[in-house]
Amino acid sequence: MNKFALIIPALIVLTGCKSNDITRAVKDGINGAVNGVSSSTNQSITSSNQSSYTTTQTKVYPHKATKEPRDYGQIQVIKTAANPKKQTRVAINKCLHPRVGQVKCSAYMHEISPEGWVVDAQSNRIWLETRSNNYDKVVPSGTYYMKVKTKGVAKESYATGDINIVPFVTNYVDITFE
Repeated sequence: MNKFALIIPALIVLTGCKSNDITRAVKDGINGAVNGVSSSTNQSITSSNQSSYTTTQTKVYPHKATKEPRDYGQIQVIKTAANPKKQTRVAINKCLHPRVGQVKCSAYMHEISPEGWVVDAQSNRIWLETRSNNYDKVVPSGTYYMKVKTKGVAKESYATGDINIVPFVTNYVDITFE
């Protein structure tokens, strides 16, 4: 019993404050102690060192100028093309869902400052959607944080990530949802 009294507090201190980490550390500590006792007593004691994880549905709000904890899906400029007015433009080329195929989508692009912050201003939100192959918007070149969601699909899917818009050409963006 003295082993448990020393092992558990030591593991809690070493692992930090996250409850998942503490739970895992305590389980590992107990399993290690059980294995140590079982090897010295010739009894058959089995330990269960399996963790169970569940995922929760994350809601992404494309209109909000906040970065998500991680990037979802994949967003990339797949090609650029000259346009007659030599303006910087952006258009969604296609949106793909891995289990559905090509879908409609809507997106917000939020400008990223030179310091790396997402600019939160109504005038900096750029809204895009898939309407036709020629649908595009004039935008300043630079780096943007893009948030995209599916339209017309029963279960919403999202794609988020940084995108670099090349100046004086039309930038065609492909989006693959997670």
